[in-house]
Amino acid sequence: MRLKKSFGDKIYLEWIDAISKGGWKSIDEVLHSKELYEESFCKTNAFYIGEDKTFIKVSHTIGKTNKNDILGILWIPKKWIIRVK
Repeated sequence: MRLKKSFGDKIYLEWIDAISKGGWKSIDEVLHSKELYEESFCKTNAFYIGEDKTFIKVSHTIGKTNKNDILGILWIPKKWIIRVK
C-alpha cells in the first residue's frame, strides 16, 4: 500500500489494533469474544505525516512547517489498516 498523500493532508484511517487484557479468561471467551474485536477497532481523522514500508505516520496536530511542529504522532502498521479515505 502506497498512499498519494503529502505532508499535512487530511486522512481518515480505520484499523484493527493490538489489544491486551489482564485477568483470567476462558479459552472460549478469548476465541469467540465479539467484545474483544469491537474494542480493537480503531478509526481516526488525522494529518498525514509520511510512511515507510511498514507504517503510515499521522498526527493529530501540525504547525506551520514540517520541522519540529508535530504533536501527537501515531504510527499505524500498514497490515492492520482496513480502510483509508
